Amino acid sequence: MDGAAAPVPMPEGARIPPYHLPWCFGCGPENAEGLRLEARIEGDLVVADIQFAPWFQGGPGVVHGGAVAAFFDDLMGFVPVAHLVPAVTAHLEVDYRRPIPLGTTVRGEAWLTERDGRKLWAASVGRDGSGEPLVECRALYLAVNAEHFVKALDDMPAAQRERLARFSPDEYYP
Repeated sequence: MDGAAAPVPMPEGARIPPYHLPWCFGCGPENAEGLRLEARIEGDLVVADIQFAPWFQGGPGVVHGGAVAAFFDDLMGFVPVAHLVPAVTAHLEVDYRRPIPLGTTVRGEAWLTERDGRKLWAASVGRDGSGEPLVECRALYLAVNAEHFVKALDDMPAAQRERLARFSPDEYYP
């Protein structure tokens, strides 16, 4: 994994929801303009593949760096979930190794490297079909309690809250 710390083993029975929220820019199925990331667990890794849509173009024929960063922030955001910890991004670093041409399928792999109290560190790498690293990332996530998210629900329109009800946090955070 290109010099990054080895993955912390996944807990017994680790699993992740199909998305963070239905409208999440990174993984939400109801966000037509989003990245539509579909994460899965493979061993001690959280993995997702993406081929960026043409509207994520930055320079001529290549993916915008902000779209790449958003993909990896969202992918690594599933790592605390897999480790049964609700958390938010506190710091994100992205090392762009090579431009990502539009039409290239990128395999993203993310893992937990360390945990100390509320702090969870994750790392990730994105590779092309030949296995060449295109991007490497590191992030710090801070564990939060449920109230952090509940406050946002107070201002949400009732219809949106009803649609959100099908996502059950108890299912993923015992």
